[in-house]
This record gives sequence, structure tokens and C-alpha cells, in this order.
Amino acid sequence: MTPETLARRSPARRLAVVALAGALLGVLPAAAWSQAFPSKPITLVVPTGAGGGTDVVARIMSKRLGELLGQAIVVENRAGAGGIIGTQFVAKAPPDGHTLLISSNQIAMIPALYEKAPFDPVKDFVPVTSLAMLPTVLVANPKVAAGNVQELVGLARRAPDAVTYGSAGNGSPNHLFAELFNKTANVKTLHVAYKGIAAALTDVGGGTVSIAFASLPTVQPLLASGKLRALAVTSPKRVAALPNVPAIAEAVPGYEAEIWLGLWAVAGTPAPIVAKIHDAVVRTLTDPEVARRLAEGGMVVEPRSPEAFDAVVKAEIERWNGLITALGTSIQKQ
Repeated sequence: MTPETLARRSPARRLAVVALAGALLGVLPAAAWSQAFPSKPITLVVPTGAGGGTDVVARIMSKRLGELLGQAIVVENRAGAGGIIGTQFVAKAPPDGHTLLISSNQIAMIPALYEKAPFDPVKDFVPVTSLAMLPTVLVANPKVAAGNVQELVGLARRAPDAVTYGSAGNGSPNHLFAELFNKTANVKTLHVAYKGIAAALTDVGGGTVSIAFASLPTVQPLLASGKLRALAVTSPKRVAALPNVPAIAEAVPGYEAEIWLGLWAVAGTPAPIVAKIHDAVVRTLTDPEVARRLAEGGMVVEPRSPEAFDAVVKAEIERWNGLITALGTSIQKQ
């Protein structure tokens, strides 16, 4: 259509033609973005140390996800500051889909722990999908004089601070799960913070620390070798992967804490790219080999749409705000 022809149209028709042309121009770049993506290897940032549950899932997924997207997936651990360092790194990355964050609900705990957190989990990220629920296990050194939760509670009450627990760092889920246990069971145990859960579990196995809360994929080899003993799981009911291990709630009514994992892109990432990543992740999670390895770790796969996952994240932020407030001085705002 020539400018002269457009000029002869009525104002209303001219506006309609211009609007249609603008809409078409808006669609073309989006399609181009999707077709061009990915144009280089994708960095999948794990904001915790190697060997933890989040790291395990990232590495199980990475090969198949890379095959589906046509580029290598590079898993990069950026641990520290209770998950803040790695999460902040992703928040500042270009919004082109080539830098992604895989995290636990730790990302929803940070706003309640830090009044001046360097990122906003809602505003600075685009939810791609939830991934899986990870059973979490309360484990102890086999020499600890407690074979179950009731005995652990009794031990902690008889000797306050004699029972120590290791975590992946201040503000980590392991830390909060333990403090929630302290409050719910009305006991006091002493926190020993590490830079990753793997180091904490090494010291639990060696007897330097009494107990720890850790995901099942992380502790499975240590349980199998006898270096650790499973006392209970943190979910409200027993889990299929550990049918003979009771839930903490069986001895301490009202206790419940679970770890879920999710995937995020940087805020501003074009919707077609987010959709392309989402579809590839869902296909990865249902791949027979990936599904088998996740199931062996006791993980329950739970992919959601970006919209549904966004609602879960917002609800979890609200929940942990309330829980951390209830925990009071045991978890100090930074």
C-alpha cells in the first residue's frame, strides 16, 4: 500500500491499517527471537555448592535439555550468602534466555530474611516452570545417642546446645528447616554454618556435627554406606522412597517443611524464548532416562506453566515471611 493510497483512506481506516501493520511488526521480531534462540551455550546457574540437591537435579537435566535446545547447557555453581550471590548474578544477566537460574524455594525465603536483598524474586525474574519436590531427611551421625526424633528431642532438652546441626549457610533451607524444628519441638540446637551442604554432611559423618537436614539425593550415598543415619523426613507424611523412615510430624505434630525446585529466566526475556525453554524442560523431565534418575533420588516431578509457577512462588514468599516472623530472634534479619 502506497502512502498516497493510505492518505485517501478515512482517518478511522488509516488508524486500523497502521495498528495492523504495527501488530505484524511486533510478531515478526518475537518469531525471530524464538528461531534464533539459543545462539550459544546456556549457563544454568546453581546458587548453592556442588553436591547439593539443586546441583544434582541440574546435572541430571543438563544433557537432555541441551540436546532438545540444540546448545550445550553449562551448569555453574555460584554459592554463597545463602543463595544470594548466584541468584543476584542471574538477575543482572542479559534477558536473552542464555542465563537461567535453578533454585529451591530458597529464592522465596530471601525476601523475608534480608530487608535489603539485592534482587526481587518477583520483579527481577520470569518463572519458567517448577521442576520437582525433593524429599528432605533429618540425618544424624550414627554415634549420636538418638535413634529417632523422640530421642533426639529428649537429648536436646537434657543438654541444650549439645546437639549441633550443620547447614549450607545462613538463610539456607537447611538452616530454616532446623530452626523450625527447634521451635516446633521446643528444643535448642546449635547452628554450624557451612558454604555448602556437602561440607556440612562430611562433618556430620565424621562426628564433628550431630545432625543435618538435607535432600534425599544428597544423602543417599551416605545413608547407603552407613556414614549417616536417617531419623525422619520433613514432609507431613512418609515418602515412597523411604517407607520405613517416619515423618517428623509423627513425633512433633505440626512440623512440615519441603523443598521444591524451579527454573527462572531474567526479567524481560521475550515470551517466545520463555515458552521454548519451558517446552524443552517439560520434555526433559518426561524423558525416560531423566525421569528414572530423578525417581531414584526420591524426587516427585511437578512441572507447571509459567503462570501457575508464578502463583506458587508468590504464595511461598508470603508463607516464609510468616514463618520467619514466627521464628523470631532465632533467624535475624540482615
